[in-house]
Amino acid sequence: MTFQIWDFLAGLGIFLLGMHQMEAGLNEFSGKTFRRLLQKFTDTPIKGIISGTLVTALLQSSSLVTLMVLAFLGAGIIRFSHAAGVILGANLGTTVTAWLVYSLGFKVDIASFSLPLIGVGALLFILASRYFILKNLGSFLLGFGLLFFGIDLMKGSIESLAENFDFSLYADWGLVVFALIGLILTAIIQSSSATLVILLSAISSGILGLDQAAAATVGANIGTTVTVSLGALGGTPDKKRLASLHFLFNVVTGLIVLFFIPLII
Repeated sequence: MTFQIWDFLAGLGIFLLGMHQMEAGLNEFSGKTFRRLLQKFTDTPIKGIISGTLVTALLQSSSLVTLMVLAFLGAGIIRFSHAAGVILGANLGTTVTAWLVYSLGFKVDIASFSLPLIGVGALLFILASRYFILKNLGSFLLGFGLLFFGIDLMKGSIESLAENFDFSLYADWGLVVFALIGLILTAIIQSSSATLVILLSAISSGILGLDQAAAATVGANIGTTVTVSLGALGGTPDKKRLASLHFLFNVVTGLIVLFFIPLII
């Protein structure tokens, strides 16, 4: 159980490079028709929330949706108010993943698509540089692949520590401590769904009680905002505002739920 510091730093660097590359591709590639279509489905808070919920439920990754929205915002394709609605919707859509994890034990591993995306994207970007659409499509695919390859590297660098985390050591501690455990664990492995699998396993084996697992789930919901915060590093003020909104929304709602966990259960 060791922490691979260089793998983690490489993953972080590749993640940020991918974010920059994806934004560059989107900024050049997105024409008026694409902008109008995207704005049409996100031009009110309700539309944004519904769109974010449905897309996240379909793609099975709130990180994917929020990072895409962050890239759209950074490229100037959508406004801050539109992006905020989609982010809030993604928080709802990601709960579908939780039910699938519970009922089917299934989670689409988007990171597994990163290498084909990097390969195809890089080839298009370099070999089709004379063709505007293909070049910028390649730039977007390359950035998209690098983004999740970076996340996968960061996850792998500390995976053994996360998977072998012994909750039983803290079984007699308060709910706030379990919320912090959920937050840290999710920030480390970059997946609230993976944290949920660990928590469900801990409940099944009798290591955790329902209230303790619920508190850790609240923490996981806050911890998942770390991915978006990383994506906003070095970005525009609007990207930083969006990341801050995502963080504050999850913290405030999480603290409210944490306070009422005994009553909810």
